[in-house]
Amino acid sequence: MFIGFLICSFIAFFAWFILRKLAQGVWCGYDGATYSQILWTTLNGKLLWCSFTGLSGLCDLGVHLNLTILLLLPFYALFPFPATLGILQVFFLGIAAIPVYLIAKEKINLRAGRLFTIFYLTNNFTVQSIIEGFQTRTSSVPFYFFAFYFLIKKKYLWFNLFVLLLCFTHEINTLLVFMLGLYIVFVLRKITLGLIISIFSLSWFLLTIKFIQPFLGYAAPLGALHFLVDGKVLSEPLQIMQYGFTHPFDILGRAFSYPKLDHLIRLLGPLGFLPLLSLKELLIGLPFFLQNFILSEHLVGVEVPRYTMPLIPFVFISAIYSAAYLFRKLKTRWLYFEILMVVCWALSTYKFVWDPTYNPRFLQVLAPLAMETKIHTEALKDIAGLVPGDASVSADIKAFPFLANRFQLYDLPLHTEQAEYILIDQKCPVFSPKPLFTQEQALGHVNHILISSDYEIIKKQDKVILLKRKQQNKIP
Repeated sequence: MFIGFLICSFIAFFAWFILRKLAQGVWCGYDGATYSQILWTTLNGKLLWCSFTGLSGLCDLGVHLNLTILLLLPFYALFPFPATLGILQVFFLGIAAIPVYLIAKEKINLRAGRLFTIFYLTNNFTVQSIIEGFQTRTSSVPFYFFAFYFLIKKKYLWFNLFVLLLCFTHEINTLLVFMLGLYIVFVLRKITLGLIISIFSLSWFLLTIKFIQPFLGYAAPLGALHFLVDGKVLSEPLQIMQYGFTHPFDILGRAFSYPKLDHLIRLLGPLGFLPLLSLKELLIGLPFFLQNFILSEHLVGVEVPRYTMPLIPFVFISAIYSAAYLFRKLKTRWLYFEILMVVCWALSTYKFVWDPTYNPRFLQVLAPLAMETKIHTEALKDIAGLVPGDASVSADIKAFPFLANRFQLYDLPLHTEQAEYILIDQKCPVFSPKPLFTQEQALGHVNHILISSDYEIIKKQDKVILLKRKQQNKIP
């Protein structure tokens, strides 16, 4: 009953938080619109299509293997709104607390189950991932927890089901499944099962990045693994491995910079660094640890939730195993663990709430809704609503959540020559994240459009401008 109340409270509060985030304009318009458009285009006959992925649109399977997103089609068909996917992600993160509770209760006791459940639901990265918006990597967190729970309960049918869901959710998940297979072989001593899991996951991973994604047109597989070396982008696994062997000191310098160490403290500190005492379980997440170590410091600071959430299950599982070992084998009093973890949890929560570098948008969402913000968000929504559903539009990123349900949506200033409509936000413009031009160049292109005679202004409201391309007079 207590756990059910916690989970329901979590889902209710953060569902409200998602709606509040949309009203405050604190919205990841690009990623949220990506997945919304993928579902909408699939429902309307174009499988997993996203028009602003790549330069001219692409099937999402060419970017990430997000097959399980198809399970969300009925929900999006019923509620085709900007907040739908965010609320669904809150639900996924909420139900992940069930296996957290069950694993801790199984390995330690009932009090531990409740304590770890509270720690998970209030974890910094859990909250940050909700702020960031819908991501398939984040939404697969319950799959990790449930897979491990059914593994230790020896319910292999359910275990295999969640393993398949992991592999079909994101290609990088297959590397963690591979590590899980090695764990089954060398720790649990179930050689046949472990080898089947590892061989299947590794084969699926190679099939995805070497054949499926290139066939569908993706030019840079594993882009999340990239980092810069002398102006050159390294993103291929073999390139990264070769560079690591030939430049070990540079890799160490990247790995042990202050932002990376700060990242580790934020990850392990809330649980009193207990995960470090159970490395067998913690190292299942090794692929993501390595990824986060070689990511640029900018990405670690800005996009760390999506790259860190797949680690959270193994951080918690290893902490539970560590506490169980110390509690049962060394006869350490459970009260000591409670005091240690509650203090560490309280310190990390305090740091998250009051340090703006740890939560750049959390307090902003909870702040009283400023009239200026409300007026501007309503202007974006109203003007976006004037664009016909079958029309092509190149728009400011902040307007994407209100424009996603169409086949032709582009990120300004791209495809302005082909788009029938152009939506510009002069007040606080957010342009395409693609590295094809600087923000100054994008702004110059937009200003040129505003003075061009090829467009007419349909509506202007709170510095949000909707332009329509003029019909060219045909020569008889």
